Amino acid sequence: MSINHWRLAVAGVAATSTALIGLVVASPTAHADATTCTANAGGSGLSAAVVALAHETIANRTIDASTCDIGIYVGPGASHVTISGVTVENAGFQGIFAEKTSHLTVERSTVTGNGFRTVDASADPLPGNGLHSYVGQSFAISLFGVSQSSVVGNDVHNNGRGGIGLMDNGANDPGWLMQNQNPNAPLVASTHDVIAGNHTWANYSGCGIVVATQNLGGHLANLQVTGNTIAGTIGQFTQSGPDIGGIVVAADLPNSTVSNVNVTNNSVSESFEGGIIVNAEAFNSATNRVQVSGNSVRANNWGSLEAPAMAGVLVYANPAPIPPGTDAPRNVATTVTGNTISEQFYGIWSLGDYAPKTAGNTISVTSGGTPIFHG
Repeated sequence: MSINHWRLAVAGVAATSTALIGLVVASPTAHADATTCTANAGGSGLSAAVVALAHETIANRTIDASTCDIGIYVGPGASHVTISGVTVENAGFQGIFAEKTSHLTVERSTVTGNGFRTVDASADPLPGNGLHSYVGQSFAISLFGVSQSSVVGNDVHNNGRGGIGLMDNGANDPGWLMQNQNPNAPLVASTHDVIAGNHTWANYSGCGIVVATQNLGGHLANLQVTGNTIAGTIGQFTQSGPDIGGIVVAADLPNSTVSNVNVTNNSVSESFEGGIIVNAEAFNSATNRVQVSGNSVRANNWGSLEAPAMAGVLVYANPAPIPPGTDAPRNVATTVTGNTISEQFYGIWSLGDYAPKTAGNTISVTSGGTPIFHG
């Protein structure tokens, strides 16, 4: 297996395709039950069991989206939506998919059994992660171009393409079935969002929590990832891949930035990739002022991805060659402080021109290991 095959942290832009896999054509309805779907929700090419309206509360119900691609779709203009105490299950792609909106709350809900129809052998492999899919990103809870919003106190487990994803939007809408359909679409950042107190486990072929850019020149800023529990299982592989796990903060595309992100007081264990990853992947891309503090990190990176062995916290700038006249990817002003890191060969592992500032960490390593390494 190639290293890049499972690196969802650095997923790029999906290849353009007009194939509409998984599209359920049905009579449009604002609030469908398990037997009906709204086709082409928001122009995404995907069908949805429920299409939220602005200022709506969707609460205390089970949405079985087994005949649809999306469980709940929150589209542009549908601001101030609350999803509370809901179970969303069995959608082919995203359990909850919100884009180009604001003031969304997703709380105290269970999102499970979604995303197992996104992989298709007929699709070209996606740059960065190698998955054969017609949709670039498809988390159980996907927020792409969403601001002033919160995802709090949810159980997210047994999904086929990752747990919780917070990304930008624009010419590349990472959740759409057909990518790059509007090259002139304005960039929509995700800013001032909170991902807190969620429990994620058994989310295959995708990371536990991802905060990452997906557009050229895109940006994310002023984000809180706090008090979440991400639990994997060492050595566990299924037909859908390993339980990737981990928390990722990444500037993936050229000229993109991710700034002012606090990753605090989370528990991350037994992830296939690093427990907490801060990375910049492309020329002129950068993370700025990412704080990793007060986390408990144990027995991660058993897949030996960016780091060559088990590693807890990774700060990674892609060393690949860059075009002349551009800057190398960089992680600027990263701090890794007050974390408890155990059962790792590398406690903190970093690569690039800017080493993270480290202080007050409690690190125990396995035999022959290194508490702090910078290359």
